[in-house]
Amino acid sequence: MANREFKCRAGCQSTCERQADCNPGWDGSQWSKQDKCPLNVCCSRHGFCGFTEEFCDGKEVQRPSCSPKDKPVSRVIGYFESWATSERSCFTMSPEEIPYGLYTHIIFSFATIHPQTFEVSPGNSQTEYIMSRIGAIKLVQPDVKVWVAIGGWAFNDPGPTATTFSDLAASEAHMERFFTSLIKMMNTYGFDGIDIDWEYPVAPDRNGRDEDYKNIVSFMRELRHRMDQHKKGVSMAIPASYWYLQHFDIAALEAAVDWFNLMSYDMHGAWDIDNRWTGPWANAHTNITEIQLALDLLWRNNINPNKVTMGMSFYSRSFTLTKPSCNKPGCRVSSAGNPGRCSGTTGVLLHAEIRDIIKKEGLKPVLHRDAAVKTVSWGNQWASFDDLVTWRLKANRFRSQCISGFMVWAMSQDDQSYTNAQALNSALERPTMDLPDFNQKDVPADAVVESPPKLCRWTSCFEGCPSGFKEIQRDGHKEIMMDTTQCPGGTGHGFIRFCCPADQELPVCTWRGHKNSGNCSPGCKTGEVEVGTVGSGCKNNHQSACCSEGKGTAAYGKCSWTGCSKNPQEACRGFYPYFVVASSVASGGAKSCGKSQKRSYCCAEPPPAEFSDKCDWHKKAGFLTDKQYAYVCEGACPSGQIRLSVESGLTVDGDGCYGNVAFCCPEPAPPTTKPSRRDDFGSTQAKEFELLMQKYMENPTCPAAILQPNLHDMFNGGMPAKRSIEMEAREYDILRGRAINCAMDNWIRLLSYATLMFTMNKKALDPFRKVWDSEFAASYDTALEYSALEGFFRDYPIFDTRGVIEYILYNPLVAGAGVRRARNAREVFCERSSSRRSLERRDDQGPLWARRVWAWGGGTNDVPGLETILEGIRVGHLTLHYARWQYQEGQATASAPGPILELAYWIGPQPGVHTEDAELDQYRDTTARNAPDDRWVVFHLHVDPTREWLRRINGHTYLGVDYLSVYHGQEVRGARGRYAWRVQNIDSGYLNARDGFSCDSVGDGLWYVGSPRAVEGQEPWYQLVQEWSEVIYNQGYVRSPGIRLILEGGNPPSGEIDPQDPGVLALPNTQTNAASGADPYTINWLITQGDRYDFFPPAPPSS
Repeated sequence: MANREFKCRAGCQSTCERQADCNPGWDGSQWSKQDKCPLNVCCSRHGFCGFTEEFCDGKEVQRPSCSPKDKPVSRVIGYFESWATSERSCFTMSPEEIPYGLYTHIIFSFATIHPQTFEVSPGNSQTEYIMSRIGAIKLVQPDVKVWVAIGGWAFNDPGPTATTFSDLAASEAHMERFFTSLIKMMNTYGFDGIDIDWEYPVAPDRNGRDEDYKNIVSFMRELRHRMDQHKKGVSMAIPASYWYLQHFDIAALEAAVDWFNLMSYDMHGAWDIDNRWTGPWANAHTNITEIQLALDLLWRNNINPNKVTMGMSFYSRSFTLTKPSCNKPGCRVSSAGNPGRCSGTTGVLLHAEIRDIIKKEGLKPVLHRDAAVKTVSWGNQWASFDDLVTWRLKANRFRSQCISGFMVWAMSQDDQSYTNAQALNSALERPTMDLPDFNQKDVPADAVVESPPKLCRWTSCFEGCPSGFKEIQRDGHKEIMMDTTQCPGGTGHGFIRFCCPADQELPVCTWRGHKNSGNCSPGCKTGEVEVGTVGSGCKNNHQSACCSEGKGTAAYGKCSWTGCSKNPQEACRGFYPYFVVASSVASGGAKSCGKSQKRSYCCAEPPPAEFSDKCDWHKKAGFLTDKQYAYVCEGACPSGQIRLSVESGLTVDGDGCYGNVAFCCPEPAPPTTKPSRRDDFGSTQAKEFELLMQKYMENPTCPAAILQPNLHDMFNGGMPAKRSIEMEAREYDILRGRAINCAMDNWIRLLSYATLMFTMNKKALDPFRKVWDSEFAASYDTALEYSALEGFFRDYPIFDTRGVIEYILYNPLVAGAGVRRARNAREVFCERSSSRRSLERRDDQGPLWARRVWAWGGGTNDVPGLETILEGIRVGHLTLHYARWQYQEGQATASAPGPILELAYWIGPQPGVHTEDAELDQYRDTTARNAPDDRWVVFHLHVDPTREWLRRINGHTYLGVDYLSVYHGQEVRGARGRYAWRVQNIDSGYLNARDGFSCDSVGDGLWYVGSPRAVEGQEPWYQLVQEWSEVIYNQGYVRSPGIRLILEGGNPPSGEIDPQDPGVLALPNTQTNAASGADPYTINWLITQGDRYDFFPPAPPSS
C-alpha cells in the first residue's frame, strides 16, 4: 500500500516544496526548516513543533522541585501605571498612595524611546509629573526599590514607535544614545533598575524582524554592562505564549538579567473569538494549567527558577455569553464583555469592579480548583478572576517549583483598601509589615566600649619600635628580645625586635627551650604565651619566645601552631579549630617541613578576631627601594600591621624573591559604636520633616518669590507644563537634602512628606501631623489643621492631595480662607441630587492644560483671583468669545462620561481684538515666564448624566453640574475637519493648573447653575459667582437653549425642557436638530437675542 503510486487527477497541485517545522528523525534535512524546535519543545512524528501530549509522546519536563515552606517569597513586584491618575474615573492610585510594606519593588510603567533620536524620556508632562513623585514611598520605606519600564504592548503597535526597539538593537550608535539618556533619566528620577518590555521581537504581527533574535541578546548584554557600572538592576518582561516566546533566546538572555518577569496572564481574551485555533469560548485568562505549560518552556531551557518572576493580575478578561444559560468555562461567547464603570474598556474588568458587581448582583463566585480561578456570570456577562484562594493555589504550585519572585499588573488597579495586595501578600505567606515608629525619641547614650588594646609585635629588620612602643628586655639579661636569623645580610639592622605599647604594663619575656645538646624543647610555662620562635642554637626543634600574659600579649595565647601536615586546612581541631594561615617554618624559627607539608596557625575563635580575615602575604613593605634589591624580600609588614608568620620567598607563587615574605594582619580596629537596639529610623524621618517645616517657616515666601516651582492642577491628575532642563534638574534632585533653606529639593521633600501624611491613613504618621499642626497651621489658620484638611479630602475626592498641598504652601496667608471657601461653596451653591453615585479616588485630568486662576483665594500680585475675573466679566473687561460643548469620556474626568460646557472669555472688550490697555493685565497670570500672554479665561462646567443633571426649580429647568474649573488660555487650536477652532493652553512657564470648586461630596451634590441662592451677607466671592451664574442662565447658555443642543427629541420640542422627558443625550459623532444636524461637540456658538443661535462667533486673532 505504501508503495502504490497515485496519479494526480485534473486540478490537483504539488506542494513538494513545503517543509516541516522540524526533523523528527528523517535521513535528510532537506524536508524540514530546522532540525530542532525553538525552546527545546517537542518535534512530532509528522515534523510539527509543540509541547502538549500529542507532540511530546509522554516525554515529561524536568521541573525544579522545592518545598513551598522552604522557599519563602523574596520578591514581590508591582507595576505602577503612569496613567493611574488620569485614565480611570475611579479605582485610581496616586504615587503617594502606594501601600507600605506590601511590595519589595515598584516598576513605573512606562518611559518611552524617541523613534528618531533613540533617547529615553518620560514622553509627556503627565508621565513626567507622576514619575517625579513615584519615589515618595522611599521616605518611609527606604528599602523598596523603584524601577522604570520601557516599552509595553502599545509601543509596538502600528505608529511611530512600531519598529523602534528593532531599530535600536540593530545599531551601536542608536544604543549609545539610548544608554546615555537612560542613565541620565534614571539618575534624575532616582530609579534603581530598568525593565525592558519589548512586545515582541521577530514576530511579524508585532512589527518585528528576523534579526531581532540575535540583536536583542547583544542589546541586553550591553545594557547589563552599563547598568552594572551604575549599580542598577535589569529585568525583562517575557510572554507566556509559545508563539511569541520562541523569538527570545532565553538561554542567552538569562545571564543579562536579574530576572525575567513572566506575563502569565492574558492567556485568553476577546481576540480568541475569531481565532480558529482558540475559538469563541469562555476561558479564564489566568488558568494555571495553561500557565504551567508556559512555565515548562523555561524549564525545558534550564532557566534558574531564582530568575523567574511569576505574573499575577489585578484585572479580569470578560466576555458576553451567546446564551446566558450556558455560563461555564467552555461556553460560547459572542463578544468582549461590557466595559466597567471605572476601567471603561470592553472585555476588561478590574477585580475591584468585579467585587462591586458581586455585591450589587448578589452573586456567588464559583471556584475552579483545577484551573485555580473563580468565575461569575450575571445576565449575559461572564468573567474570571483571582482572589486569596486562587492566588494561594497558584503560589503553592509555583513555589513548589522553587520560584520565589512574583509580580502584579497592575498595583495601581487596586482599591482604596488595597484588597488585592493584602490578599496576594497573605497568599504568598509574607508577614505584614508595620510602619516604623515615627515618634521622636531621645536615644540613650551608647555604653562606652573600650577600644581593644594594641598588641605587642615584632618589627622588621629595617626599623625600630613604632611610636608609642618600647623594646622588651629579655628577663634576667641586659639584651632585648630579638632575632638575627631572619634578616638578609648587608641590609638593615640585622635583627628584628619585640616591642610593646608603652602605655601598658610591659610583659616579662624570655627565650625558652634551649638545650646545650642542640635538642631544643620549645614551649612556655603556665601564665605565659608564645609570641614567636627562633631556630638558632637548635639542631632539632626550636626555641620559644615566651611572655607573661597581659593586654598586649593575650591574643597570641588564643592561637597555636600545629606540626607539619599535608592538609593544613584540616589540621585545626580541638581547642583551636579555626584555620588562619599555613607556613613551613611557622612564625619563623621552626624547622622547615618536608616537601608538600606545612604547619597550620589555628585559633580558638573564627576570624575576624584579633587576627582578622583581612590578613595577607607581603613581599615588600617599602623599605628596600633600590633596584639592586628588586628581588629581595623584606620579611616586613606595612605600618600598623602585625607579623604572624614568614615563609621563604622562593616558595611563593608567581615571581619569587630571596629572603622571607611576611604574613601580616591589621591590628584590631577600634570598635564601631553600636547603635541603640531601639530602631530610631522613624524618629529620624519625623525629625527631618520638622526641620523642613522649620526651614519653610523661616521663609514661607520662598516658593512663590524665589523657586517658582511647577504648580499642578488641584483636581486629581493635573499636568504641569514642560519647563527648561535647568529647572527640571533643580526640581528632580529627588529626595536629596541640601543645607539651603530656600532650595528646590527642600520644597520637593516637604511636599512629599506632607502628601504622604494625608494619603497614608495610618496612625503611625501622627507625629508628622503634630508637626504640621504645631509648626505650620498654628501660625496661619485652623482650616489648615490636619483634621480639617483630612475631612476636606475625604468629602471632596475630586481634589488632588498633592495639588492642594502645593496651593496651601505656596499661598499660606490666603490658603485657609481658600479651603474654607471651597468647602462652603457646597453649602451655598449645591443641592443633593436624587441619584447617588460613589466613586473611589477619582481623577479630573483631561487633555486640558492651563495657567492658574486662584478660584479658592483672593489671588496674588501675579495671579488673579476668581473674584477679580468675575468682576472683570461684570464690568465688560472680559467678553464671551464662544460657547462650546465637549464630551469627556470618563477616563479623564472625576465623574461618569459626560458633557462639559466650555465658556471662553476674551480678555478685552471686543472678542478677538487685542488692546494695549494695561488695566487688563489684572486678569492675566503675569508671573515671569517665557510664554505668550494670556488672552482668554476659560470656564468648564461638567455634567454627570448618571445623576439628576436637569431639575425643575420654581417652574424653571436648571442644569446641574458637579464641578466648575477655571483656567487661562493663550493660543488657538485651529479648525480641523468638522471641528471648529478652540482655545488651548501652551504655557511653558511655572503656573499652569486648573482650579475651581466642586459640589461633589461622596458623589451626591450638584450645583444647579443660576438657580436662586441666598448669598446675602456672604463674602463678595460667593455673590460674584451667583451673579455670574444668573447671567449665563438668563443669556441661555445653561438654560434650555444651550442644553437643547446636546439633546435629541424630548417633550416639549421647544421652550423649557421637561427634566422627566428631556430626550436622548447626544454622544460624540451623533447629530441633533438644534445643532442644525451637526455634531454638537464640534461647533462653537453664541446665543443672541430671542434665544437664537449664532454658529459663527467672532474669529480668533490671526496671531
